[in-house]
Amino acid sequence: MAVKTKSTDSSYGWVVLAVTFLAGFTAPANMAKVTALAPVVMQTFGFGPDTLGWVIALFYVLGFVMAFPTAGLINKLGIRNVVLIAIGCAALGSAIGAMTTDVTVFMISRFLEGAGMGVMGVAGASAIAPWFAPEKRGFPLGIWAMWVALAMCICPVLYGYVVDSLALPWQTVWWGTFVFDIVVGIVFVIFYREPEKPFQTEEDQHAGKADFKRALKNPMLWALGMIFFFDEAAFMAINGFLTTYLTEQLATTLVWATGIASAFGVAGAICAPLCGKLSDWLKTRKWVLFFALCGGVAYTAVVFICPIPELYWGIMVLAGIAGGFVPSIIWAATPDTVDPDDVPVANGLVATTQNLGMFVGAMFMGNAVAAFGWATASYAVLVPCYLICIVIFFVGLRKLR
Repeated sequence: MAVKTKSTDSSYGWVVLAVTFLAGFTAPANMAKVTALAPVVMQTFGFGPDTLGWVIALFYVLGFVMAFPTAGLINKLGIRNVVLIAIGCAALGSAIGAMTTDVTVFMISRFLEGAGMGVMGVAGASAIAPWFAPEKRGFPLGIWAMWVALAMCICPVLYGYVVDSLALPWQTVWWGTFVFDIVVGIVFVIFYREPEKPFQTEEDQHAGKADFKRALKNPMLWALGMIFFFDEAAFMAINGFLTTYLTEQLATTLVWATGIASAFGVAGAICAPLCGKLSDWLKTRKWVLFFALCGGVAYTAVVFICPIPELYWGIMVLAGIAGGFVPSIIWAATPDTVDPDDVPVANGLVATTQNLGMFVGAMFMGNAVAAFGWATASYAVLVPCYLICIVIFFVGLRKLR
């Protein structure tokens, strides 16, 4: 069990946010390796975009398998132990990936690395929320929502620099994430704490144990989960194939392409806490989410259609709105849809749909590109995802404030 502090009134909640964020960062940092270095990985193992889609998609399998059961694992093992198991899987997967020359073993390594994606979505939000009053959770959970966006900001340009500019083998990146995972695991063990007295409203004080049935009967929770599914299906499909599109279709260098991918991550990282703060200030999650979904429609309509590399510096604004606003609002709104003790269950559901969306998006996009080309694949796969999100928004979130 984690050591507990005296009160949530302590500023230690921000320390918990920091170390939990670092632990969460390990998952997308591992995720970004193949998406950023896709041209190099395809050349090394000798496969095309269709197989690349499966390699990317396999990363998310354990993510969506583990996400929902994580709520139960947290009850039995505690947040600290669950997070350490996820980090351990990531470290093991990184080591195996660095040492193999066999594509099947490489796929297995990606399967292991992906364990943390689903687990951290649930454990991270569940660790942070009790430290902050409900009306003030938007900003800290908005910072937490940066865990994927910030990785996509830092990692692609870092990995591209290591492989392209420093001319080091791609395995260097895999060993680097292995060491990073181990160090972060140690830091998390030392500094993570649970509050002795979580922030509670009068309603919270009379709450009992988590009730899966009660949580899953909530239609707004399912609506948020399905929006997360389609959002991540589109958004992560773009992340998975962006460097491939830029290098193969627009003839950019790998360093330039990974720089654009990182710029998109910067936009998402800035927009996530900004969105959380904005939704707190406006006192509405609902209409901020609607704005983000409209941005997603515009983003998917142009990202694989634009023929001019320089215009991608403008497209990154749309990437920030879709990639930063949507996850921030989903994580901030989810606790509001269920009873306080059911929050881990609710987080488990949205984390499951998030990771399932990542898996489906990567798999379908790779095959769609191979079969129809970039433009047709975009309008057949990506744009409809956000249009469906808008339909779900109006049907399922009418009572969301």
